[in-house]
Amino acid sequence: MTGLARGLAGRTAVVTGGAQGIGAAVAERLCAEGCRVLIYDKDAEHGRAAVDAWLERGHEVRLAVGDVTDRAAVAAAFTGLPAGWPRPTLLVNLAAGFVFRGLEATAEEWHAALDPTIVGLSLVIREFVAGLPNRDADAAIVNMASISAHIAQSGYLTYNTSKSAVLGFTRCTAEELAPRGVRVNSVSPGTVWNANNERYHREALGLDRAAAEAAPEHGGKFLLKRFADPSEVAAPIAFLLSSDASFITGADLPVDGGYLAV
Repeated sequence: MTGLARGLAGRTAVVTGGAQGIGAAVAERLCAEGCRVLIYDKDAEHGRAAVDAWLERGHEVRLAVGDVTDRAAVAAAFTGLPAGWPRPTLLVNLAAGFVFRGLEATAEEWHAALDPTIVGLSLVIREFVAGLPNRDADAAIVNMASISAHIAQSGYLTYNTSKSAVLGFTRCTAEELAPRGVRVNSVSPGTVWNANNERYHREALGLDRAAAEAAPEHGGKFLLKRFADPSEVAAPIAFLLSSDASFITGADLPVDGGYLAV
């Protein structure tokens, strides 16, 4: 897989929320592309297990444990990179608040939804940008949105609002950082078959993957009639980070099996 995307080998990437799921797939892809990767995640157990596995395979990966809303922890993660690593010029923001509530959401639930997704996003990007030159940085950021940012869903007010905010945040930061040579984009995945979704479909609905994908209200709602694998989201992210996407900024890329097309 190494070398599929131009301009990634030898660079340092930071992946927030990279301990499992899509984040782990992104880290895996960037390792395969020859990047040094810093995983920033509050899940120490999954993070250490993932990093140990990549180290055993000879990849240059490190783990920083912390919450994206903790300004001091974010700063420490960036200043604590191993000696000899180039400064980070690639950033993937996957850490988010997963709160699914409607108008009944409390103030605490709104903070749980928005603080990691937007406030944390701003703190991480600010720290990342602080280490870049004032111009010609040749850097790229990819933020995680969702198909839920583009549609209305009953009972999903908190989550959909947070992901809609990611789209606006991405466009505004793309404009602000363009003079410094920093591209900022987002991706909007559809349903991804990860551990959490597998558990939900199995325990709550009694469905394995094949049955879930065959159901019209689940996998059947996508044009491709299935869910995505995490690697199928990681690949477009690697593309947006690479020099193959050198004239793309302020954009959102749906990775949704055609869901938003109809």
